[in-house]
Amino acid sequence: MNRLTIFVMTVLMMFCSHAKTQTVSGQVTWECTLKRKSPEEGEILMKAKIRPGWHMYALGNSAQSPIKMNFKFEPDPSYQLLGNVTQPAPLRKFENLLGMPVTYFENEVEFGQKIRLKGKSGIIRGTIQFMQCSDQVCVPPQDFGFSLKIFN
Repeated sequence: MNRLTIFVMTVLMMFCSHAKTQTVSGQVTWECTLKRKSPEEGEILMKAKIRPGWHMYALGNSAQSPIKMNFKFEPDPSYQLLGNVTQPAPLRKFENLLGMPVTYFENEVEFGQKIRLKGKSGIIRGTIQFMQCSDQVCVPPQDFGFSLKIFN
């Protein structure tokens, strides 16, 4: 084979490998919004859509598990967190891949974080760390960053 053919085949192999990684790790999509409840209070809504055949782990799984699910919010003078992130009641099962009981969500879930608004404008920045699995494979924890503008 000539060098051009070898080069093209190598590039195609690298692209196919990368596309598969993107497909496996992209089973959860996020949408974040700010819902005002009054001029001084609001709620950050973080909605995950989970593809069929996959599940995403809930908050509060065992500290001994490799499962990571948490929410981090960057401090900003324009808002104050009120309480902790809330979630609906999760499903429960024994996860064979991990060898322990876990709580999780399928299809769709919405998390909420209440806030007190302190300024007329600002930006809420945060990161959601989550982990997803199918019956055959688990994807390492991933981070999803978001920012929401506060307007009066």
